[in-house]
Amino acid sequence: MIKIENVSKSYVKGKKSIDDLNLEIRNGEIFGFLGPNGAGKTTTIKMITGILNPDEGDILIDGKSITKEPLEAKKQFGFVPDSPDMFLKLKGIEYLNFLADIYEVPNDVRKERIESLTKKFEIYDDLNSEIESYSHGMRQKIVICRSIIK
Repeated sequence: MIKIENVSKSYVKGKKSIDDLNLEIRNGEIFGFLGPNGAGKTTTIKMITGILNPDEGDILIDGKSITKEPLEAKKQFGFVPDSPDMFLKLKGIEYLNFLADIYEVPNDVRKERIESLTKKFEIYDDLNSEIESYSHGMRQKIVICRSIIK
């Protein structure tokens, strides 16, 4: 569950981009942010993921504060960015194993998950190639696999 409690964020002193936001997204719910430019959609997502800190309030991911317990909170979710251009020199299998290490996925579990996910997303046969050789769609697929491998 994601719980946003009284969160505010300012970029310019006195002008709040986010003002006292309260939101609860329960496990299993699918939620999207819609709104005009400058409405605070990206700022909110950056605060949920810990890229930005709120000026006020707190954000809890499965009960873990993203500001007070960032490592524990970040272990609770996966994030797929718009532009999946990270770690391009790694082979796909190296990238997935690296992220599985970060999420502390045991070796026996990780092997099964990597095989299952990459076959489902039809990138299993490309795991020994460098990510820079992947198409944009393949890069997005491997980032999705990485985000749900935990």
